[in-house]
Amino acid sequence: MKINYATRQLIRSSSRGYLSTSFDPKSFGAKKINVKQTFPYSTFTLTAFDYDLSPIVLLSKLSEHTTNISKDNLVSLMLCEEQKLYPYFPQFKKNPFNYEDPMSRPRVTLIGKLKITKNLNHKTRFLNRHPTSNLYANFSDMNFYRLDIIGAHLIGGFASVKWFSKKDLICNDFKNFQESENSIISHMNDHHKESIDLYVKKFIKGISLSLKKNWQLIGVDPDGFDLRKKDKVIRYCFERSVDNASKLRGVFVKLHKQASISQ
Repeated sequence: MKINYATRQLIRSSSRGYLSTSFDPKSFGAKKINVKQTFPYSTFTLTAFDYDLSPIVLLSKLSEHTTNISKDNLVSLMLCEEQKLYPYFPQFKKNPFNYEDPMSRPRVTLIGKLKITKNLNHKTRFLNRHPTSNLYANFSDMNFYRLDIIGAHLIGGFASVKWFSKKDLICNDFKNFQESENSIISHMNDHHKESIDLYVKKFIKGISLSLKKNWQLIGVDPDGFDLRKKDKVIRYCFERSVDNASKLRGVFVKLHKQASISQ
């Protein structure tokens, strides 16, 4: 499997990350800090992703990191594996302990320019993924930001390291996703709940029996689709990218047939 595609799936499956900005103490005159030079400043943030893979985050302009971004919007965003992606990043076998070392699992750091976005679809995709954010997303100090990826660094586990350029990762060749996504989500959740639960039961590994029902579709992109049950988000990864959202009906029907046969 191509490492570029595997890394895209790792990124898209993430629901949170660690944002690092450049903190200049001179921008915070009222703060008492015993450091004079600029230093890296990290913060925890929730994440969603545009169809092309660009991260979307929600930040308050009252926070330190947004002041940092206003001075220098070159940032990094570290994402760690949340859902075990063994088909893409196999389990490290040479382990004498009954414990999987987190250092053996993949993580990726994205580097790029972070800019405010007023695209309503970015807001919708983020809130579909993180519905509790509706409680504060419309506050006057809150803004959605989109990360324009410049490059990325993957640590895919022990002795597996790769740098990527933007063109290595970004998904550009797709059509009709913005126009179709919300209707696809509504249709699947309203009329095909059985199919959604069947996908989870048959295709998503590591889900306990108690969690295999009542999932909802929350997002579709060229590389797969995302599902949520309460606070748990999981992802189904397509075997290959889908270039046109008009093909998704056939994809969902095929998956249902495959899952039904395997029962």
